[in-house]
Amino acid sequence: MRELEEPVKATLQELKAKHRHYLQPMPTEDGYYIFETTMKYDPEKQRNRKFSFYVGKILKDGTFIGAYRKKNSTRGVSTLDEYLSRKRIRGYTEQKELFESEYEPLVLKELSTNPRDGVAAISKRLGMPYQTTKYWIKKLEKKYGIRYTLEYQFLRNFGFERYVAVAKFYDARPDAEELKKLISDNKYVQLAVLTRGAYDLFLFLLAPNTSILESTIYSLRSEKLFAKCPATWYLSHYSQGFGFLPLRPEFFDLMKERVWRRSKEHPRKGRDEIFMREYATLKELNENGMADFSSIDTKYGLKNGSAQYTYHKLVEANMINRVTIAMANPLIKDTAIIVEEQRDIWDFNLHKKEYFTEVITDYNTPLNRYIFEGDIGSPYGIMLIAPIYKDGDIEDIEKALSKSLAGSKINTSIVSNILIGSFGYRKIDETKSWIYEELEKINKNRK
Repeated sequence: MRELEEPVKATLQELKAKHRHYLQPMPTEDGYYIFETTMKYDPEKQRNRKFSFYVGKILKDGTFIGAYRKKNSTRGVSTLDEYLSRKRIRGYTEQKELFESEYEPLVLKELSTNPRDGVAAISKRLGMPYQTTKYWIKKLEKKYGIRYTLEYQFLRNFGFERYVAVAKFYDARPDAEELKKLISDNKYVQLAVLTRGAYDLFLFLLAPNTSILESTIYSLRSEKLFAKCPATWYLSHYSQGFGFLPLRPEFFDLMKERVWRRSKEHPRKGRDEIFMREYATLKELNENGMADFSSIDTKYGLKNGSAQYTYHKLVEANMINRVTIAMANPLIKDTAIIVEEQRDIWDFNLHKKEYFTEVITDYNTPLNRYIFEGDIGSPYGIMLIAPIYKDGDIEDIEKALSKSLAGSKINTSIVSNILIGSFGYRKIDETKSWIYEELEKINKNRK
């Protein structure tokens, strides 16, 4: 455990006066998570068991941020004794908890934010023994079906833009399996989902320009599959403010076409072309974010050190945000796609701070509050993607958004079928996001 800063010690001492049991600080990059812990006899396991209760977070400057209590079982509760008094120990044992240990959310956040740093660096930051950290990494990889991939920003540099097509069907919907077959070979489509609610179909695409985009959607809608499926379609550019959507491996077939090969007729790389070392590094890390750089060099016949050099140059140029994770088994009930129709931009700007705060608030859950957030052009507004754990979560999210997006219309759709691609399920450190940076600017300007 690293030495506590003096302001942290002072705040911790104040908290101790309000809590009967031991307060355990767990280091994070900008401070410490505080857990109240005790040992009690568990009649089901017939042994003593450690019980922990998340109290809040202390920043390095001593600022205390209390825990957000979302669950009915913890709402209005501030101490471990209060919580245990609501339930008998046996009932507590039988309750299905989101986390098996206080270590779990900390390790998930590290794997989402800094996985290539390695076990030693992660264990040092968390103040956990090396073997304990290694154990939890392996355990969580299996539990959540974690794969390592890239959170990227390089698209525009290499001539691609983000687009989304949204459809609302009025009578019949296209058959899911037939639709999957139809679009699976389309390299422009990165994620396709059928939904129920405000809209019925979302297609997330990457394309070099609107001409190719519109041609792709027109060809798709002209297929026999859609002959008896009248619908209203929206086609729009979208941005990425928080979270990410993983790239399909098929996208790199398009990237390969842009690899520059020196010739007499073509002595210099064009604006939208890429070096082979860039293509190789991006493709392999997208498939396996923990891939060994030297193996990439060998596979593509690159000079020794090329892949490692390229990776760090792309990070430095903000073309890669980081290596991160995507969960195949996020242990959630549903996924919601929320499209906010922004009817009053003046009202939104007045409440921008509240909205940004809502998006990046750290909840005691395996995933971020929102796994994606970005602007959308049709209908003009904002698109958010949120994990749903239980009944009532959708209503809570809509209520929270209604407060920070006053005057807007909120359209919610629930994912019923992921046809191709995947969502970026993870628990990223919210302070490493564009929205956090914007929130910091707002706070400075208001002082």
